[in-house]
Amino acid sequence: MSTTVVSFLGTGQRATPNDPRSEYRTTTYRFTVPDGREFLYRTSLFGTALIRFLRETGTQIDRWIVLGSSASLWSELNQVLPDPGEVLEEYCRIDARVAEKNVDEEALSRWQASLNAHAAPLDLRLRLTGEALAMESQQQIARALFENIPRGNEVVFDVSHGFRHQPIIAGFMISLMRWTHRIQRLSFYSGVFEARQGDVAPVLALPICQELVDATEAAAILDVTGNYERVARCLGLDAESAWFLENTNQLGNARAQAQRLRKQASGGADVVHEELAALLQERLQWAEQLSFAERMRQSARSAIDRGDYFRAVVLGYEAVLIRAGQVLFPSADPLEHETRKQAEDGLFNRLTGGDKELLRDMQQTRNACAHGSRSRSGRVQQILGSPRHFRDLMGRAFDLFDRLPELLELQPPRAPQPDDAP
Repeated sequence: MSTTVVSFLGTGQRATPNDPRSEYRTTTYRFTVPDGREFLYRTSLFGTALIRFLRETGTQIDRWIVLGSSASLWSELNQVLPDPGEVLEEYCRIDARVAEKNVDEEALSRWQASLNAHAAPLDLRLRLTGEALAMESQQQIARALFENIPRGNEVVFDVSHGFRHQPIIAGFMISLMRWTHRIQRLSFYSGVFEARQGDVAPVLALPICQELVDATEAAAILDVTGNYERVARCLGLDAESAWFLENTNQLGNARAQAQRLRKQASGGADVVHEELAALLQERLQWAEQLSFAERMRQSARSAIDRGDYFRAVVLGYEAVLIRAGQVLFPSADPLEHETRKQAEDGLFNRLTGGDKELLRDMQQTRNACAHGSRSRSGRVQQILGSPRHFRDLMGRAFDLFDRLPELLELQPPRAPQPDDAP
């Protein structure tokens, strides 16, 4: 997988502060290799140590995007080259500008070209974005990332240098780029200079950041669509079959799998997992309803709560029919189409007044949504013209659901009327 590294470049410190010709202060950075070994690298610029470490551990680095200001330590980027001496002349030019804090676009472009002539296969992208204190500079950071991070890459963030707010801004931008640029994975590394022991500074990898990105996206998908597969995946669970069965309205078959997922999601390995497990358990609460009709009604409620109007009216209408079938034909199979049809006929024969109008509105709204057709009913046209009216319809339908046992016991069947549903 191709990888892009992003670094914010701060200002350097001379080993002898009053001597502009002295070398920059260096630090030994200590990385921990996945097999437990340590990788040490001494440099004045953490980003170069990070590049070396990633290569040492088998990561293919295709691009290094470096963001900074006119006073940033641009000259020390030569350390990423196999032989920094190959760019000595251009190094002296850019270092003089760094000392004067007046690096401009033209000088930076020349320095980038000089580095790239010797850095292959690494492609350096140096961008003058400023200090991100004003909106204009913050927008420049966004543009630099949007224009220079390839689609489908993995991204490694170096958050060691620059102002502390700059990586925060970029982190939120990358959250958007997960979708606009299909960023595969995020990694964050920080050389903690303040925690150094002697002259050795530990390097922290921050895997919790990727875990939080995954968890955030999974929770958002659940909230917007009702799909809990990603949440389950974050918990190490496979919910593909359960979601398929539920999403195709096979709630009878989905129930057992939903109950299994709820049990498996109890607790969690850490606090993030605990939060996700609570979301999953709440989402699958419908499976604990004893009545098939109640489970269908709960699914309809969840759908309308997240603005899934089509699914809400389909499930809501079916919930009413199932509920009626359980009252009128308690021994019949509620999964059979004929049972639903008899329940529908029974409702239209027994309900009167506003309840019958509500049932007809639900039926015609369901049909209009399912077929993409225009209803001849003025009430249904009003329902389909406003989210508020649609939600009101569903609220009245849920109320009718609760009153059905009493209504159907009180109302004997009538002879079919001309205005009964077809």
